[in-house]
Amino acid sequence: MSDLGAPPDTLNDGRKTVAAAGTAEALAASSTPCKHVLIIAETDNTGKIVVGASTVVAALATRRGIPLDPGDAAIIESDNLTDVYIDSEVNGDGVTYAYAN
Repeated sequence: MSDLGAPPDTLNDGRKTVAAAGTAEALAASSTPCKHVLIIAETDNTGKIVVGASTVVAALATRRGIPLDPGDAAIIESDNLTDVYIDSEVNGDGVTYAYAN
């Protein structure tokens, strides 16, 4: 059996929308330590959300990152929410997320 390590100290959550499609936005505006982030594209999105680094792009022709359809999820390991970015194909689409630290 593998060792999963100690459980996280705290569990937190949030929501982030992309105001202008084609603009990568960090999940957090200020330093927010974390270990793991579970990101779920909102079920009422009308386009894809793409998750990745600051270079993430949702546009199909130049897409970079992990594309998520509405309701899809991705788990990202990172030490800070400011390092996790999303972009969208449609203005106002977004994600909900939970993170452990």
